[in-house]
Amino acid sequence: MRRGYIDAGYGQLHYRCNGDRGGRPVLLLLHQSPSDSRMYGKLMDLLDTDFWMLAPDNPGFGNSDPLPGGFTLSACSDAILSLLDQLEIQQCYLFGHHTGASIAAELAAWSPQRIARLAMCGPTLLSPELKQALPSKAAAFPADEEGSHLVGMWGRMSAKEAGAPAELLLREVMSAFSAGDSYAEAYAAVAEQDFDALLSAITMPTLVFAGTEDILYGQLEPSFQCLQQGVKREIPGAASYVCETRPQEVAALLREFFRDE
Repeated sequence: MRRGYIDAGYGQLHYRCNGDRGGRPVLLLLHQSPSDSRMYGKLMDLLDTDFWMLAPDNPGFGNSDPLPGGFTLSACSDAILSLLDQLEIQQCYLFGHHTGASIAAELAAWSPQRIARLAMCGPTLLSPELKQALPSKAAAFPADEEGSHLVGMWGRMSAKEAGAPAELLLREVMSAFSAGDSYAEAYAAVAEQDFDALLSAITMPTLVFAGTEDILYGQLEPSFQCLQQGVKREIPGAASYVCETRPQEVAALLREFFRDE
């Protein structure tokens, strides 16, 4: 695994990649919030011989600088396009998970010439109830001397998937605190996005899937129905951390879909 930075205009954008590019097709991986590109470590190991993978930290997350005007999906998409431009990637495969799916939909709808095929896990076609509830799920826990903010954030992260490994939860808790305002801003941006309009505008073959225990599983079928060239799959029993707790199954789905071209 290698790491690097680009100057994205507003600041620096950090990314991970799996060694030298060689002749492998490029697969761009966009993470959920409040995680960062580390969530794709296992997946990148499993797909190392199939793709050259590029996993950026979204602006304001991981080691990437926050956007000066606050997190927006369009500004985040522009930063990702800057990454592709500076690494001289004209076209790639694209995979986004949760917030990453929202960013991926922006890229696929507005820059279709850059995306050969698209895959999304936990597509964010939110119901009115989820749109209203989502921002509160990233509300800050004020720090106090008793450490209740740490306990509160641990409870929030562990509620996403029963039985998730402690080391994964610890990383997510620390990511949530280090993201600062970007965490809540990203959730608000996803809630405000016109995701169904983007899905309807996407012209390339698109895979949508989710774990049956994912909070967004109920959005899978409606998302599929919006797509012009959709493929739908599910992973029984999987939840929000599926890329890390069930990486073999995610890798198999992506390998089958992208290599099918």
